[in-house]
Amino acid sequence: MKDQILKSYVDSFAETFGYSELHPDIQFEKFVNFCVVSKQYPRDFDIEVISVGETDDIGIDGIAITVNGNIIQAKEEIDYFILKNGYLDVSFTFIQSKSSPKFKGDQVGSMIFGIKTFFDPTAAIPENREIQNLRAVKDKIYAHSINFDEPPELKIYFVTTGEWKEPKQITGRVHRELQELESKKLFRSLDFNFYDAERLKDTYRELRRKTIKEIDFPNHVALPEIPHVRQSFVGSLCAKEYIKLITDSEGKLQKSLFEDNVRDFQGHNKVNADIEITIKDTALQAALSILNNGITIIAKKIDPIGAKLKLTDFQIVNGCQSSYVLYEQRARLESGTHIVVKFIETTDQDLSSKVIKATNKQTIVTDEAFESLSPFHKDLEEFYKAHSKMIIPPIHYERRSKQYEGVPNVSASQVITLTFQIKAYVATTLAQPHSTHRYYGELLEANRSKMFRHNDNKEPYYLSSLIFNRLERAFKNGKLDRRGKPFKYQVLYLVHRYHEVLRKKRNGYGFDQIASEYCEEEKYLPLFKAAIELVLRNVQSLRISWNDAARSRDFTSSLRTAFEKELDKAETSY
Repeated sequence: MKDQILKSYVDSFAETFGYSELHPDIQFEKFVNFCVVSKQYPRDFDIEVISVGETDDIGIDGIAITVNGNIIQAKEEIDYFILKNGYLDVSFTFIQSKSSPKFKGDQVGSMIFGIKTFFDPTAAIPENREIQNLRAVKDKIYAHSINFDEPPELKIYFVTTGEWKEPKQITGRVHRELQELESKKLFRSLDFNFYDAERLKDTYRELRRKTIKEIDFPNHVALPEIPHVRQSFVGSLCAKEYIKLITDSEGKLQKSLFEDNVRDFQGHNKVNADIEITIKDTALQAALSILNNGITIIAKKIDPIGAKLKLTDFQIVNGCQSSYVLYEQRARLESGTHIVVKFIETTDQDLSSKVIKATNKQTIVTDEAFESLSPFHKDLEEFYKAHSKMIIPPIHYERRSKQYEGVPNVSASQVITLTFQIKAYVATTLAQPHSTHRYYGELLEANRSKMFRHNDNKEPYYLSSLIFNRLERAFKNGKLDRRGKPFKYQVLYLVHRYHEVLRKKRNGYGFDQIASEYCEEEKYLPLFKAAIELVLRNVQSLRISWNDAARSRDFTSSLRTAFEKELDKAETSY
């Protein structure tokens, strides 16, 4: 890679996310997938889920399917979101990345052909398992088109390390090639983007640096002194000034500002439709500040400068719905239109949690949105911290989104999110590896009486995440048979069973000894490899697809039986 600054960004990314041992071209693909999707999707997500580039990848390196604000990877999740929300709001994102500095028309054409065949009823060329699975998700989405408020949107990104100069031979070809897709009437919008080195560097810098904005806020007052709050202000802010606050350097909505908001944008539901009506009516728009509940913003630092406020590392914890509608209707906003905004400067996470809860009680919020704010999760976070010096490299429980971002010596590959914790615990302690394809909120609801109870032992939660963290790292760095990747939760389950059996057979073999084994790769890699071998031997004898096997309770039972037979042969080892 000729661009040394971009190379340093890719190297930094690879080290942070645990991809240092991969080939540079693969690192670049993961880097691009992270940058492009993070720009649109404000929450944490598994880069592996969206990375499809390998043999039979139909000319595509990354695919993200977002349904109702969530990146999904299983067709079964569609039913849950229909039941939960009553509608489907869908976005398809396709990414192709080339580490060469040239934009080539034939490569662009191959990518578009791959996308065309993806949306055909049947595949025209061979597809790998990841793409086959996402095709099934796509088919399920369109089978429920009656639940669309609007058709899905399609976003396409072609990325290289060169400079994009808009050559007509490529732009003309793209326009012509996309006509067939547009004629299918499958999408409400179709957006093709060329990313060059400069745009990629700008995106990564924007994603990693602190968010700092300065706004004109003359109509405000300081609130009285509040414990754990350095300062706070409330007042009316010009709506156009607010748009500046929530948009990035390209004028697009900066979705990362809403990570701590417990609800993503809920689409054009009744409440949001009413806000839109208010803005479209000139008389009502003038009264927006008294008709709207207002916006709450928490910042790590606020600097009053005369009539201005300078905000550093801030989050919009309440007002996501209003913000999205204001952004959509920004061209209609009058200079005299104001909204009420509350700014709070604090670094106290407990206080932030209370503010989030209090300001989001006026409308229905799902239980999983508040789950990590409960006392159990604070205790679990402390349990992780207590063991951080004993386990190398340590893992850290992220009770609040992005709380470890920018923290020295804590890389993204060491962070355990709520989603990660739920799935690891369900696969191991609850013996349901076949259920982990479901949306984490659905898993939580189905197992609420069995997990995160106030008196639960924290050790199984920690161990399940620690083992899974090491398993993910081993897959990422190519140290395990990739055929076992679709069954990673089954592998996790078998390794957990192995440790449980040893606990019963060996005196003194408990939490501390098990945890210590995951400090040394030479100790845990053989376990993973043996578990993968057992899974592959059993799945190859089935008459169902591998995707179906990974979601089959019967397959879990057959693995348990096979595992017990292996133990009978070799007592306490594979």
